[in-house]
Amino acid sequence: MNDPLILRHDRARAIDLIGLGLLALLVRIPAFLSSKALTFDDGVFSLSALAMRDGGIPFADVFSSQGPLFLPLVWLGDLLGLRSINSPRILGLLAGVGAVVLTYLVALRLRDRTAALLAGALVATSGALAWVTGPLAADGPAIAFAVAAVLFSLWLRDDPNVRNAVLVGLATGAVLSTKSLEAPVLVIVGLVLLAPIASAARRRELDRAAIGRLATAVGSSVVLFLAVSLPFGMADVWDQSVRYRTEAAANRDIPATAGKLITTLWDRDLALLFFAVLALVCGVLAQRGRAGRTGADSAEQPSPRWWSQSTWSDTGQDWEPSNALLAVSWLACTLIWLVLVVSPLWRPHVAAVTVPLALVVAVYRPPARVCAVGAVLALPLVFIQLDGLLVPSGYDGVRAELVSELEDLPPGAWVISDEPGVVWRAGRRTTDDLVDPSMLRREQGRYTAESLLQAAQDPRVCAFVAISDQRFGAFDELPAGLAAIGYDPVDTSGDGSVLFVRSDCEGSPGGS
Repeated sequence: MNDPLILRHDRARAIDLIGLGLLALLVRIPAFLSSKALTFDDGVFSLSALAMRDGGIPFADVFSSQGPLFLPLVWLGDLLGLRSINSPRILGLLAGVGAVVLTYLVALRLRDRTAALLAGALVATSGALAWVTGPLAADGPAIAFAVAAVLFSLWLRDDPNVRNAVLVGLATGAVLSTKSLEAPVLVIVGLVLLAPIASAARRRELDRAAIGRLATAVGSSVVLFLAVSLPFGMADVWDQSVRYRTEAAANRDIPATAGKLITTLWDRDLALLFFAVLALVCGVLAQRGRAGRTGADSAEQPSPRWWSQSTWSDTGQDWEPSNALLAVSWLACTLIWLVLVVSPLWRPHVAAVTVPLALVVAVYRPPARVCAVGAVLALPLVFIQLDGLLVPSGYDGVRAELVSELEDLPPGAWVISDEPGVVWRAGRRTTDDLVDPSMLRREQGRYTAESLLQAAQDPRVCAFVAISDQRFGAFDELPAGLAAIGYDPVDTSGDGSVLFVRSDCEGSPGGS
């Protein structure tokens, strides 16, 4: 017979998950339906989806600076969305809801239901996370996979078996195969996998089962990475998703990076920062209240340290990494990784801090009544940090003109542009290699004025847009070169001639 108390708890958790999932969905729906590309990546990866619709292969045809799992996931999300104009964003939407649900489940294991609700709500309304799970970005699914890896690691810590080791390995492999920015999650995976081996070594023993689980997790991760890399060619995957990123990280400005991290959190995660400060203040006050109240029996009975899940003594007690150690380690490693390793640090990258910080707040959460009062006080902050996402504006000025001009091109006409979003929102395609015309590619010589002019001669290409001085606009010879192959400048208000149209272009019947 089922225990009524257990059923009641299960029902409450199901309601929590549904409520948090709906909250995450409601926060992201306006961005999903936005009539403009909200970020540069939103345009890049949506154009990548259009290229894959027409048979473009990631890495071989379609340039991809992300891990080898990402574009296949974009393709799948686009398919689930029935290949409408907004369907490439489906992946971000699912990643956002998934990250929130998984955060709740992790926090439930780390502390209790109140902490889980708090962490889930903070992640659901996080501006930093919403900017990478409303608009399309690789950060979103990578974060969702990272939280899954944490959840499976907790399962493995509490119930060591091969199945859980496989899950940990697959989730970790998915993280690294999507975006290596989430690599700090490896600290949790490593602590959980290595703790029993270290405990056995302390007893001068060899834990073969733990070593087997470690090998299983590593093997599962490697198998997944190879499975999603080999079909696209390891050389191309390495060149675009590893070497490209490594070359881009040559110059680091640590103070500027730290400053950008702090200002982005201030702009996009005020509510989370508010609760972090609230938890810190309540923790300090509680610690002062406990000071001097240690009983005489406390010296006789050893108690668990903050870093240990179980009592640590000289009897050889096995060590298990504590909830606090796992959460704090993930947050600390993420901050160090972003400031010292990631270069250049873009604002979307700061979303990597959201879940670890929310879990630390959950572990050290204030009393339930304080959380309730804090939630009321933090509500206005949520609307401030989601500015630009809850009611996104459409294109205006020169970009609105560009979209209108591109929509008037012949059916099936392609467009080369250094702002991919206007091409996507006009319902146009671009060449496979130029879905990503980022500044970093120009700086590395991965496209040049000569290669752009060659691409512009493709008979399917009818228009060329050079709006950014950091991208196509950096090539002074382009206007003359475009004129030589039949492109005429079209004036646009305020920005001069940024649009060039080929007068003899007939488009590509049947194309997008």
